[in-house]
Amino acid sequence: MRRIFYSACLCGLSIWGASAAQAEKTLVSVGGVTVQGGLDIGGAGFFMPNGNFGAGSYAPNKSKTSYSRTANPTYGEFYGKPILSGRWDFGNGVAIIGRASALGAATLGSGDAQVLSQTSGNPHSIYLEEANIGLTLPVHIGHDSQQLTVLGGRQAFAVDDGFLIGKGTYSAGNRGAWWYAPRFAFSGPGAIKLEGNPVRADIFMLESNSDNDIDEGYDRPKTKFVGFDVSWFANKAGGHGESVYADRAAYVTLTYFHVRDADGSAHYDYSTRADRNGMNVASLSWGGTLLPVKALGISKNFTFYGSFVSEQNSHAGNGYKSVEAYGMFFEPGYRFTMLPWQPQIFYRYTQYSGGKNSKGDVKRSYDNFFLYDGKRYTYGGYWPGEIVGMYLAPLSNLRVQQFDLTATPPIHLLKADDSLKLGVHFYDLSFIHPAGSGLAGVGKHISNEVDFTTEYTLDATTSAALAGGVAFAGPSGKELARTSLPGGYPVPNITNHSGIIEAYFFKHF
Repeated sequence: MRRIFYSACLCGLSIWGASAAQAEKTLVSVGGVTVQGGLDIGGAGFFMPNGNFGAGSYAPNKSKTSYSRTANPTYGEFYGKPILSGRWDFGNGVAIIGRASALGAATLGSGDAQVLSQTSGNPHSIYLEEANIGLTLPVHIGHDSQQLTVLGGRQAFAVDDGFLIGKGTYSAGNRGAWWYAPRFAFSGPGAIKLEGNPVRADIFMLESNSDNDIDEGYDRPKTKFVGFDVSWFANKAGGHGESVYADRAAYVTLTYFHVRDADGSAHYDYSTRADRNGMNVASLSWGGTLLPVKALGISKNFTFYGSFVSEQNSHAGNGYKSVEAYGMFFEPGYRFTMLPWQPQIFYRYTQYSGGKNSKGDVKRSYDNFFLYDGKRYTYGGYWPGEIVGMYLAPLSNLRVQQFDLTATPPIHLLKADDSLKLGVHFYDLSFIHPAGSGLAGVGKHISNEVDFTTEYTLDATTSAALAGGVAFAGPSGKELARTSLPGGYPVPNITNHSGIIEAYFFKHF
């Protein structure tokens, strides 16, 4: 699930802080000055029977010298996010805009169900999320009109659906709320966006918000990067695809960024993120109704999404001489609008590159950088499953085949326009090179998993969900569970099955 319902509520949210899909409450409106406020709250609960195929989840004690094991992890997460935004209009479309928010979060119970839990001990925190100010004004390039926005400071920033760039803050350790991961903001300097139709673009110079003291050593390396993206898109009827990703009926996006500085300390030696400094990353992504076949009557209901990311670095460090890595997914889908319940099906093939030798000179393991869970209809975003893909398998050196079937029955529970969506989701996970992940002499197959979901949307500001699933271990999955244990602890009985039950809610005021 991985916060996809939260992201669904945010799919129309302007990442620039000037507007939102949910109506904010106007606090001040004097002359050209408008100040608005809002509040997001969310919570989730989890029960994972026979966690990680029997390996369970290990929580470190306060001194970090020993661990306690939980066979069936049970935990909960909660967060609240007060939001304040402002706009000072000068007329003719020229305005100063700004946004500030804080985020308080907590994890209860045994902490997240990873083999080495990153949020055990009931952590809770309150930290600054967004704090930005900028200028927006109309411009004219050629014969068309565009909107130019310059925004500096801490801000949410995403390219397309967030497969490459979407999250600037990692939730772990004392931050809490690892699964919900409600933090998004990057630090500045900032970004410039040019919103036109049918072309829009961004230029950005940002950095991730990393702090291993807060995250207790689990954070990603602090990364400063500069780059651009440019998109051609076609709008849905009445849509604003120049600013709202969900309004794009079809799009193609080219993205490039250069890592100008990154933490290269020994903490990351030979890890999948060991050598970001100096890396060049390029991506081509696309989506929507790009391949209409009118003769077959599928011009509106057939979709095709995908992305290919290339990572290159000829001056890598941390034990490597260079980087040659890639990540990609291809996702055809179809909605049967002529059938009752309008079932929708898609198949997604995902592959993250990996090396044959975990200690080789060339790093081929894919770095997912600032991966966000996704803002489309796809349940679970880009995490391959609620059990293995969430808590056990790495998002590198990995091949995933995913099948999704969802349907919307004509049922209204509380009001005439609420909705209920039912889903079945299947995942087949395999390593590309098990030895490249330190698993020599075992088969490639990690697991099969099937999850069942019920999503309820009361309105644009209120949603909830219930999910359950079971995973079946392959040889690499069992070995991965064994080798992930903390050193010096006896290996528990590793079995063929692991399960999950989870519930979620989100509300925007």
